Parts: sequence; C-alpha cells; structure tokens
Amino acid sequence: MPRGLYTSHQSGKALISDLFQAYVWLYSRPQVRGVEHLPQEGAWLLVANHASHVDTGVLYAAVPRRLRRRLLAAAAQDYFFTGGLRQTMVRTLFNGIPVDRDGQSGRDPLRHVIRALREGYGVLLFPEGTRSTTGKIGRFRSGVGRLIATFPEVPVIPAYLEGTADMMPKGRPLPVPGSVKVTFGPPLFLTADPESISTWRHAAEQVREAVVALSLPPPPPPPPVETEDERAKDEGLGAKDQEVRAEDRAVEPPVLDAGTQDPALQDALDRHNEEVTDARRLQRISQRALRALRSIRLPWRKHDRDR
Repeated sequence: MPRGLYTSHQSGKALISDLFQAYVWLYSRPQVRGVEHLPQEGAWLLVANHASHVDTGVLYAAVPRRLRRRLLAAAAQDYFFTGGLRQTMVRTLFNGIPVDRDGQSGRDPLRHVIRALREGYGVLLFPEGTRSTTGKIGRFRSGVGRLIATFPEVPVIPAYLEGTADMMPKGRPLPVPGSVKVTFGPPLFLTADPESISTWRHAAEQVREAVVALSLPPPPPPPPVETEDERAKDEGLGAKDQEVRAEDRAVEPPVLDAGTQDPALQDALDRHNEEVTDARRLQRISQRALRALRSIRLPWRKHDRDR
C-alpha cells in the first residue's frame, strides 16, 4: 500500500471503514461482475456513472478489501470539504480527497488527484460532476481526459452502477434498502495531448462510451449448431434417407448472393438462383428414379443367372 500524503493514520479508521462497508453490503446486496479487471498494484483510475450519494459506498463495498485500502474517492470540495461531520465521514470511510468542480479557487482543481496518482494510489472519479436525475449517463467532463493525457500509462477502469438511484435518488435525505448491480469493465489505456483540450474531451467521451457499454444487456448466446445427424434424427429420417440426402447435397450447385443494390445484377442473380433450384429438383428426381430402377428385380436377370 502507498505511504504518502493520503495515507490515513487515524486510530480505528480501518475498523470503522470495514464495519461500514459490511453494512453497505447487507443494505444494498450488490451483484458484482468484473472484479478480475481491477489492478492489483500501482496507480489506477476507477470511473463510474453517478446517480446517488450511495454510489461511493456501493463501489467501495464491491472493491476487494486489499484494494480498498489504497483507493481514494475524489469528492466535490464545495459539498464534502466544508468542515464538520460530512468532511470527517468522507475522509474516514472513503479516503476522500477534494476536487474543485467549479474551479473558482484559482488553484488546479485536480492537484490532489494528480498527486495521489503520482504516489501510486487508485482514485475513484465521477466525471459527470453531479448526480443524474434522469437515469441517463450525462456528459463526462474533460478533467478525466486531462488525467489520461498526464498519466497515459495508468489504466482506466470503467464501472457501471445500476439501482442506486432507487435506494437514494437526488433529494432524498436517507437511503432505503435495495439491490444494486456493479459491473467493472476491462482496463482502458487511452492517450491525449497534454496541450490540447479537444483531445481531453475526446478521451473523456471514450471513457463515457465504455461505461455506457457496460449498461447494455449482454448479447444473447449464439444458437447451438445442429449437426446433420441431429437434424436427420429430429426429422425422423432413417439411415437410407440420410444417405440419399448426403448424396443430394454433394452435387448441389451453389446459390449466389452478391449483396449488391444493383437492380440489373440482382435480377440476373435471381434468375440464376431460380435455374439452380430447378436443376436441383430435376437432379433429385433423376437420382431417385435411378435408385428405383436399380432396386427392380427383372425376370430375365434371374433367367440369365440360372443359365
């Protein structure tokens, strides 16, 4: 674990944090996927959508305990770092560091995040800058793109939270029990120009797209490929019928598909395919007729054998 400016030496902090995370786990019953994507060492950025004040607690509960020790939460300076109980809680429970989201202090708003990454910490960011009230993921601010430009070697882990707004939407003073889902995506290694704000915005949009992708339902698995034997069995075909089908397939001419929008070419292909269909039909008829003739026992054949 890093030992720097942001390492807390507060007595009992670890125990208080562990008890709180256990409470959050029981209260929110998170279903977690993708923990294997979280870096085991070194600096990293954890970037998530933001819909509720319980987002930070749920994410910390989802991160393994060993990694949680070196994960700092970047929190709004104007809301969480004005002194009093709120500031004490965010520092004690989430290793909170301030971010000046309005940039009115005249100092670098990301100075604490930059120092933390240089000292090897992980940092949790909500690049939307505020909680969503619509359920949609808002625009990501360019600050995360600036961090990518400054630390191109630092992995960015996208995360998507689902269900936290139901527990504690914006405006509700206290959370209610619920069930949430946390999905961590594969690490992103992006680049941006430290001198170009437009590249910061582009990198921020790339991170947003990765978070949005985690919100989409997984694609359905492809249907199982049925073998010819299984298909014949389903259709109730016997061994002889299967042999006939195999012979028919062996001599079938190909059907062409140009995948074109040219009407003339498409019309020619349609005529070709119709001819192919007719040829297949005649071919099958002739093959079956030939097999039928072979199976007929003519009387003179027996007479020839007797002679």
